[in-house]
Amino acid sequence: MPVITLLAEQYVQLRYGFVAALGLALLAVGIKTENAACAGVGGLLLMAPAVGPGA
Repeated sequence: MPVITLLAEQYVQLRYGFVAALGLALLAVGIKTENAACAGVGGLLLMAPAVGPGA
C-alpha cells in the first residue's frame, strides 16, 4: 500500500505541482488519523491548483 501512495503522490506532483502533492499527503494523513482539520486543509490544498488563476 505505501508504494501505491507514493506513486499517487508522485503523479499528482508531476501533474499539478507541489501544493497538490502536499494536499494529497495531508488528506491521506487526516483520513487515516480521523483528523477532520488535517483532512480539510489537505482537501483545500488539493483543490487549489484546479481552481486557481492558472487553471
